[in-house]
Amino acid sequence: MKFNVRCHLLRSVMATVPDTAPLNRSIINMVIENAMPSSLASLDFFKDAYELRIARLKEERVNGIKIVGTFCLYVPDEIIFAAGADRIVLCGGRADTIPVAEQSLPRNICPLIKSSFGAVVDACCEGNLACPHVPLVDVVVAEATCDGKKKMYEILPDYLPTYVLDLPQKPESPEALNYFLSELKKFGKFMEDLTGTIVSEDALRREIRSANETRRLLHRFFGMRKRDPPPIRGSEVLRVMQKQFFLSPDQFRQGISRLCDEMEHAAPETRTGPRIMISGCPMAAGNTKVPDIIEQKGGVIVVEESCTGTRSFWDLVDEDKDPLTALAERYLDIPCACITPNDQRIARIVDLAKQYDVQGVVYYTLQFCHAYNIERLRVQRALKKEKIPMLALESDYGDSDIEQIGIRVDAFLEMIS
Repeated sequence: MKFNVRCHLLRSVMATVPDTAPLNRSIINMVIENAMPSSLASLDFFKDAYELRIARLKEERVNGIKIVGTFCLYVPDEIIFAAGADRIVLCGGRADTIPVAEQSLPRNICPLIKSSFGAVVDACCEGNLACPHVPLVDVVVAEATCDGKKKMYEILPDYLPTYVLDLPQKPESPEALNYFLSELKKFGKFMEDLTGTIVSEDALRREIRSANETRRLLHRFFGMRKRDPPPIRGSEVLRVMQKQFFLSPDQFRQGISRLCDEMEHAAPETRTGPRIMISGCPMAAGNTKVPDIIEQKGGVIVVEESCTGTRSFWDLVDEDKDPLTALAERYLDIPCACITPNDQRIARIVDLAKQYDVQGVVYYTLQFCHAYNIERLRVQRALKKEKIPMLALESDYGDSDIEQIGIRVDAFLEMIS
């Protein structure tokens, strides 16, 4: 078997992972959630829908529908769905798959990359850190964003078929749109070959309308967080937003609609505290440490500028243009720190802080994520001009720094109160 040697290494290293490693984080989450019970019954929909979604994906595979795994917002779901395939995200937010990845990857790269790669290796080598997503996918559609991901994608085909969508690094240049449009056309052809279904203009328009409907619902959802106090906790919002990458579009819209309806008629909350925006790296499923600590210390999270926040839905696709051109324009507008210059992101952070009446920004970066870490300086300068305080936190997926982060958050909240 192709993976025999690698799988032998995997089983050896897994013997060294403590049985309690994945337990610590879940215990902390449970304590926090029990201490601050939610009054929103609609949140239960998202907990229950996940198992139904996994069962549905298994049925689709049996029926010959291709399942695509992705890691990033830059991959247009509209093209995947227009080709008759389905999609689920493979981003890792757990610490327990990192030792697996470090058999192949250096230790000093971002934990999201290591966690994601480790989950793939574990699943393909029949390890015991079960991730239900990996065995379901027929192919991974990756994207050329940060250097760590791009090099990881060079060894990912040892485990799963992989297609890499290239991105222009300077999206505002005159050539960028034409280049990315050519990449989307090649991606469309790849999906047609995979599924045997033509990616027609009508199908693309249908999926664009569907995706925009989801984005409009999320604008409604986030709009209600401008209230003082907001009707939902930031940690609850994060767990909902993480589900958008797992559930089907119809499932997710159904849940968001229910939640919005309930929030509109919910009794006012009594929580008070400084209004906080979290900005920075994505928080993949399993990674809720920082929001949990902020709320435990009395902060009120009202908005997130991240891939698991506003970045995932803020801009709509133009429904009146040629669909591929409209998709290219919209996805190039995603203000990720992997692009340069990133003036759009700086301006958006300031704008969101004003819209949501933010009293302080927590700038969150994953350890060894150089792009977001370096961009922190420009964000800090822009916020300082607006007299908005900022706390920079750098962390990984482990629990060893919980107390230290708590002390710093406590001091920051006291300063801005």
